[in-house]
Amino acid sequence: MVLSLVRNQGVPALAFPANDESVLWPCSLKILHSDDQFSLSLGHFVSIHGVHDPQLLILRYEGDNLIPGKMSLGNVGVALPGTSLDDIARHGKPRPRMLSLMLKAPCSVWYPRIMNTEGSGIHTGFHKLLPLARATEVRILFDINWLEKSNFSRLQSVIEGSRQLTGVLAIPQFTRWYEEVDWSTLNCVKDTESEPLPSIEHTVAGAAAPIEDTVDDAPPPYARVSGKRSRNVRTSLTPESPLPKRLLRDHTYARSSKERTPSASPLSAKSTTSSTATVQVDVFQDLVKSAVKEVLPDLLRAEFPSILKDLLPGILAGSSSSPSLSPTRHPDQLAHTPTKHRPIPSQKLTPSTVVRSVISTYTETHIQRILGDALDQASHQASELHNSASVEFEDYLADTRLDFAALKEDHITAFNDECNEKLVEFKERLVEEREEAEVEVKAHADRVVLKTWDRLNRVDGDAYPWCKCVCSTPHKPREGQARRAMSLPL
Repeated sequence: MVLSLVRNQGVPALAFPANDESVLWPCSLKILHSDDQFSLSLGHFVSIHGVHDPQLLILRYEGDNLIPGKMSLGNVGVALPGTSLDDIARHGKPRPRMLSLMLKAPCSVWYPRIMNTEGSGIHTGFHKLLPLARATEVRILFDINWLEKSNFSRLQSVIEGSRQLTGVLAIPQFTRWYEEVDWSTLNCVKDTESEPLPSIEHTVAGAAAPIEDTVDDAPPPYARVSGKRSRNVRTSLTPESPLPKRLLRDHTYARSSKERTPSASPLSAKSTTSSTATVQVDVFQDLVKSAVKEVLPDLLRAEFPSILKDLLPGILAGSSSSPSLSPTRHPDQLAHTPTKHRPIPSQKLTPSTVVRSVISTYTETHIQRILGDALDQASHQASELHNSASVEFEDYLADTRLDFAALKEDHITAFNDECNEKLVEFKERLVEEREEAEVEVKAHADRVVLKTWDRLNRVDGDAYPWCKCVCSTPHKPREGQARRAMSLPL
């Protein structure tokens, strides 16, 4: 199981290439680790031309791209400008450390896919990060107070280890919003600084070809169309000569009429042709109108289903076999044939009835398909929202656990510091009180000794005259002295 050594939102850090310490890039540091997998990512917000909100650019350092034994975690060896330490420090006493990485190849770059949809260039605002993106030796400054003790020991084991690790695969939610490239995709610093951004006119010209280049692909005009749909028209009502509209465009008919007329001057030929055409149009106009009036209803009734089948394939498969659309059925069979449409009072179907029936069927099918697609899409979106909400909730719980664990460690550390301070103060007070007690005891002992000497001196002064008196008295017989000695008190 892949474990996040820091909170899922990342912790503040400063990154810079080993050969350039002039610029410290503020980043969001994330560290993922499992048994044999390791991944470290740096996220930096970049302002994109054409996009309102700043976008997050992510540099990923995978375990298989790290050189074992070339990583280290030590004290900060560079001067931090201004309030940089306060920006990356956690509350309490900060413990900044510098993580050194050595790569086999430049890291992978992940940028938001919205930049492609918005039409903004990938190079916009990214050229400043090129030294960091293509560096093979990277330095990262962060506060190790953001890591728990167990996670810090895991990071130390990875840094001090000598085995080759593998990378951590990106989750689908991440690849859905970000696209992986390498640092070469970002334009070079020289090209970015020297060449201006492409204008809208150049972008449109490169995106689509002009209309003049696509004229040859257009369909041919009506005069060039050779194939027509055959129509079953009764020959008795069809005039033997072509229709007036076709007469004016048919070159073969004009050529045959010229062959019948004798050659004349160009002016006379033009006038003869014009008068002939006018007479023929006047003659055939009445025939065309009468033919259209009689033929058009039956023709539409017969040809309309086939035309709709050509225009709407697959929609009329069931409705074409119904009595309402079949022209070969006898009218008496319509009463005994079940149909799902409304019964038609007239036995002779009109084109409007056919169109209404077809449109109603097509509309019902189309609405059902639209509703089904909308339902499927809503279900899919609900599933995605549920999954994303579950992932976000799990991430929030994990972050909350990490925050509570870190808060507990902070409180324990603060409590230990307070206890240590109190213990030091107590020891100092004990030493001071012991010294004072020794002084007082010594002074009291001196006073006792002085009093004792005074009493001894007084006793000595009182006993001296008595002893002198005793010594000056003459000696009596030994028996009396012994008896007197026995009677003296001890």
